[in-house]
Amino acid sequence: MDIDNSIVRLLMGVGLVEPLPTELPANTLQVDKVWQMQDGRLFHLEFQSTQERELDRFLEYDVRLWRHHKAQIRTVVLYHANVPNAPEEMSIGTAVYRVENIFLSQLDGDKALKEVERHLQAAQWEPQDRLRLALALNMKVQNVSAVYERVLELVPAVPDESERELVVSAILALGEHALNEQQRIRIRGELRKVSRIAEELYQEGREEERVEIACKLLEEGVSIDVIVKTTGLSRERIDELRKELH
Repeated sequence: MDIDNSIVRLLMGVGLVEPLPTELPANTLQVDKVWQMQDGRLFHLEFQSTQERELDRFLEYDVRLWRHHKAQIRTVVLYHANVPNAPEEMSIGTAVYRVENIFLSQLDGDKALKEVERHLQAAQWEPQDRLRLALALNMKVQNVSAVYERVLELVPAVPDESERELVVSAILALGEHALNEQQRIRIRGELRKVSRIAEELYQEGREEERVEIACKLLEEGVSIDVIVKTTGLSRERIDELRKELH
């Protein structure tokens, strides 16, 4: 007689079929964005360009966040304009998990940009204009290409440098989801002309790419002299990478 099965049947009245592995996968997860709020809670933001039919992925994110920070979490899912609805609650029997959904399909991107233009012309920029400008591409619009060009024209017109940096940060974090790869490359290039943050992120990205190439070359046994010429990294940096790999 299986003692474990007998105990469960006796205590819980549960009919068991077969045992399952008790070791769970320890995969690495990465959420879209998370901030600590003034009240100590965490603000977890996910951006979705497709409908999320189940919430188990977000639940796993939040469990990991809770374990790491031991703080309550507010999770908001921001859906691109082509998603009209999505679940906001899921029950796993022992707990009910909820998120807040925001559907950009319910917002008019053309109207948002007209509001931004009006405020810029009247020198009446307001904080709400940041998200209007940053997320217009993800809202409901008549012509995505036309809105794309308008966004590129309006960002340099934001008068205050700190406000412009906030808009650029929001576009890079959220607004790019509506673009194809060619549009992403172009908008990053245009934003670099008017934003210190965009330039810094570009340089950080180049550095990460050089490090990745150097690591691959080291693994293939390529000499340090060749790697220096190929990546532009210093001999000291490449030697550090070599030690880390071993």
